[in-house]
Amino acid sequence: MAIEGVQPSAARQLLLQHTLLPLISIHLTLNADALFQTECNDTLISTLLVLRPYGNNARYSVPNQSYRIANLQLITRTYGLFPVRFDAPLPELLTVHNLAEDKKGEIAPLFSISSLEQLLKHASANSRTDLYSDMFRKVLTSNRILLFDTLNHPVAHIFVVDYATDSVETVRQLLVEFRNFAFPRYFQISDVLFHAFVAFDSRIVAETEVRRFQEELRTALSVGSSALPMFLGVDSDPLKVRMSKLVDMTIQEQVQHLSLQHTAEDNESIHVPKLLDMTLRLKIYEFLSKVLIPYMEQKIRVWDDLVLLPKKSITGRLFSVSRKFFNNNNNDVTASGTSPNTFNHQDNYYYRSSPEQVIRKLADWSLMLKDFKYAYSTYDLIKKDYTNDKAWVYVASTQELCIISLLLAQTQPLASDTLPLIPDRNTLRKIRHDIIEPYMDNLTYTFKLRFNVKTYAIRSYLIVAELLLNMSSMFSIPWWWDDLIEGYFLKAATDIDAHLISSGAVSGPHVLRAIIYERIGYAKAIAYYVPLEAADLLQPVLKEGVCVQVPEEVEEGGYENSAKIMPQNDNCISGRTRFRKSAMWYLMALWEWRDLDNPHQVLRLLQNLKIRFNVDEVTKNWYDRQGMALESLKSFCLPANREQAS
Repeated sequence: MAIEGVQPSAARQLLLQHTLLPLISIHLTLNADALFQTECNDTLISTLLVLRPYGNNARYSVPNQSYRIANLQLITRTYGLFPVRFDAPLPELLTVHNLAEDKKGEIAPLFSISSLEQLLKHASANSRTDLYSDMFRKVLTSNRILLFDTLNHPVAHIFVVDYATDSVETVRQLLVEFRNFAFPRYFQISDVLFHAFVAFDSRIVAETEVRRFQEELRTALSVGSSALPMFLGVDSDPLKVRMSKLVDMTIQEQVQHLSLQHTAEDNESIHVPKLLDMTLRLKIYEFLSKVLIPYMEQKIRVWDDLVLLPKKSITGRLFSVSRKFFNNNNNDVTASGTSPNTFNHQDNYYYRSSPEQVIRKLADWSLMLKDFKYAYSTYDLIKKDYTNDKAWVYVASTQELCIISLLLAQTQPLASDTLPLIPDRNTLRKIRHDIIEPYMDNLTYTFKLRFNVKTYAIRSYLIVAELLLNMSSMFSIPWWWDDLIEGYFLKAATDIDAHLISSGAVSGPHVLRAIIYERIGYAKAIAYYVPLEAADLLQPVLKEGVCVQVPEEVEEGGYENSAKIMPQNDNCISGRTRFRKSAMWYLMALWEWRDLDNPHQVLRLLQNLKIRFNVDEVTKNWYDRQGMALESLKSFCLPANREQAS
C-alpha cells in the first residue's frame, strides 16, 4: 500500500537539474534558425526551443554516457549525467528582466506567487497526479540574473550559425556585439566560454569543408566549434521524437505561453526528426564532456591558486583586516563604488574583478561540478568578508548555499556503489544547532524584512526542507529533523498565504496551500521511528495498512475462542510511526481541494489515507459518522467515483 508522493531523492535531483547547473546562453543567426525550422518542418519554433530539452541529459542521453570530473585534489569521479540549462542570450535576459530596480540597490522578486497559483490551478483542473513536483520545479527554475548570485551568470555562450550563408565575419560581428553590450558592473564577461555550433546540410556539404571553416574560426577568433549536420529530407521515417516546449520555462514564460495558447494540443510540443535527435544528443554530450567541463575545471584551479589561497594566507588575512579599518575611514569611496575592491553600498554589489565576487563564483562553479565539500568551505570563508562589509544580501545568499552544499555533501555517495556514512550525533547536533537553524533565521530575516522579497525566503524554506527530508529518509533518522521539516513547510505556506491575501489574488482556499499540506502529510507518513535492523516489522503495515490481525487457524479438534480480541498488526511498532499525524495533514489538504471543487484531486489523495482508514466504502466506524470530515469527503467524491467506474 504505497503512499503516493515525490520521493525525497527525486526532489534532491530536481534541485541539481534545475538550479545548481551551468547556464549556457544561445545566440543564433536568422539563417540557422530557418535551417532548424526546415529540418523540423515547423515555422513557429526556434532553435532555442529545440535545444532546451537536451540540457536534461538524464532523459536525452547517449549510450554509455559518462562525465568525468576532477576536483582540486585531482580525484576524478564519474557521473552518469551532467545537466545544463540552455537559455536566451544574456543581453536579452537582462533586457527582459529590466534590472533598473537592482541598479537602485533593490532586489526584484524571484517569481510571482500569484502567477504560480494561477499555473497550478490550471494544471489541477483535470489532473489526477501529484502536483508537488510541478510546483517545486517551477520554484527552482529561474533565469533572473542576480547581482549577489552567479549561478545564473552564463558559463558559456554558443553561436549557432549556418555554414552555407554565414561566414567568419558574421561570427566576428556577433562576438563584437556581445562584448560591446553594457553589462552590469558585477558581471565578468572574460569568464564566459565562447563556442560555435556550425549547422550544415549534409546532403550537399562535405565535412572536410566544414572542418576548414572551424579552423578559420579558431585561428581568426579563438572560438572553438562543433559541426552539426542537418538531414533535410533524409529521414523519411514518419516517427519523430516528441518533446515538450515547456521544458525549463520560468513561471512568467509559462504564464505567457498559457495566455497565448489557443486550441491545439500540439502547441505544447515539438517534433524532432530521429536523425537530428541522435545528432544533437551526441554533439551536446561531446561539448559538455570535452569542452565545458575541462574549461570549468581549469578556471576553478586558476581562481583557487590566484585568489583563494593568497586570501587564506596570513598576509592575505592581515591585508583584509587593514583594508577593513582603512575603509571605515573612507566611506565616501565605498559608497560611490569607485574602488573595484570594495563593496558598493549604494547599488548593493561587488565589482566584477573584486576578490569577493571571484571567490563567490569559484564556490558556485564548484557546486555545479558537484564538489560539495569544497564549495561549503569556500562559502563559509567568503561569508565572513560579506559580514564585515555589511553586504547583507550576499550574506543571506551565501548562508543559504552553505546549508545546501553541506546537506548535499552529507548525502553524496562515496562511490557509485557505496552509500554515504551515517553522521554521528555530534555532527548532527552541530549541523542543526550551529548551521541550519541560525543561518535560516538570519537569511529569511534579511530577505523578508531588509529587502522585502519573500519569494527568496519561500524558496529557501522548500529547498532546505526537502534536503532534510532526503537526509532523514536516507539514514532513517526522522527524530533529528521531523519538527524542522514541518516547521519550514509551514513557514513557506504562511508566507504564501500572507502574500496572496495582501495582494487580493486569493481570499479563500488556494492550490499552493493544499499542495504544501499534502507534502507535510507525505513527510509524516515516511517518518518511521524504527531502527534499520527492525525495518521488516514495517512491511505488513505498509502492505496491508493498519488493521486487525487475522487469527491463526486452529487445528482440528482444538479449542477456538470465538470472543478473542485480536491486536492490530502495528502492535509491535505502535508509537513509532506518524500515520495519524500524516492523516491529519492529508485531511487538511483534502479539505482545501474540496473547497476548490476539485473531486479528481480529492479522490486521488484519499488513497493515501488507506493506511489508516477504509476509504473505499462507507463503514460503521466512527470516522464515517454523519458530519465527520472523512464522511463528507467521501460523499463529495461520489460523482467522481461514478465517472471513474464508467
